[in-house]
Amino acid sequence: MSLGPNVIAGNDLERHRQRLDALREFHELFNERGAADERAIAIVGAAFLDSMLEDILVSFMVDDEKEARKLLGFDQAMGTFSSRITATYCLGLICKTVRDDLRTVAKIRNRFAHEMRASFESPPVRDLCRSLRWHELSMMTKTPADASSRDIFQVGVNQLITNLNALAEMARYERRKICDHDAGGPTLLR
Repeated sequence: MSLGPNVIAGNDLERHRQRLDALREFHELFNERGAADERAIAIVGAAFLDSMLEDILVSFMVDDEKEARKLLGFDQAMGTFSSRITATYCLGLICKTVRDDLRTVAKIRNRFAHEMRASFESPPVRDLCRSLRWHELSMMTKTPADASSRDIFQVGVNQLITNLNALAEMARYERRKICDHDAGGPTLLR
């Protein structure tokens, strides 16, 4: 008996629950003003976006988590933030603006990970933060001129997460089917 596309069950339900728990935990760390230092904000924001992309890809791929993990695991073809950004874009799961903002967040994370004196107000990071665009499109408003770079980064990351969370839910509706040649004929022509 098929449960229908609107019912979340099995591995999808478990991923959904884990994502909700992770969203709550992320919100507590990321959005409490002053609760985390700048380096933690930059690194945790990027890490959470990376995990959201992984969730989208797992939900979109055939329902064979063991095989999907062979692509998505550490040191695998889609095991890095960069490769997941490219994969979700090439599969048509994210738009160019989201792709570009994700790449910008990765550059900001790398600055904080590799430069001891990185700060949201240092010129390279500040300029990268000010180049983020998805939050303006999704909120249909311009960034206030007096917004700090850290504020822009946090709003930008939060809006990306909101978008990716919805995409993770929608990806299962577009899930690829396992090829069954025994059913007669090539599956690409169905």
